[in-house]
Amino acid sequence: MIAARSAKMAKNSEIEAQRLRELESRISDKKYDTYKPMINTLKNMLDRRIVDEGEFRANVSEFATWVAIFGSDEAVGSFHDFMQASFNSPTPPVVFTRLYADFVLAARRDMGYPGTGTTRKEILGSRITDVHSHSMFSGIDKPFSDLCREAEWEPPWL
Repeated sequence: MIAARSAKMAKNSEIEAQRLRELESRISDKKYDTYKPMINTLKNMLDRRIVDEGEFRANVSEFATWVAIFGSDEAVGSFHDFMQASFNSPTPPVVFTRLYADFVLAARRDMGYPGTGTTRKEILGSRITDVHSHSMFSGIDKPFSDLCREAEWEPPWL
């Protein structure tokens, strides 16, 4: 009787675990679909490709809608900061670049790399050739408030 009860509990646990794996898979697929257009749009901008303003606005609007539903708190917050900086220009390039890197790192964590060891310079280095030698990036990892103070820029959300 005890063995039967234990077997039933084990079976129920396995069914619940399978249900959770399927749910996580569906959410992961939705997150991918949510992030891809926005990340590609930002990639194109960093690659200095001309991004159609209408397409940019549509991608931002679509992303903002769905990241609020499917995104982690960190991803929502980093996207908020990035967009507020873009709305309140002129934002110093070092600050804007930092916010971009923070957003991409938040997206990575949200997409399944919670303990990512990837650095801001590694994120930026795939697009910016002199990220390790240009003086603008020497303080990219400083506390955000210090970076803003040195750039003489006040974040509108603080």
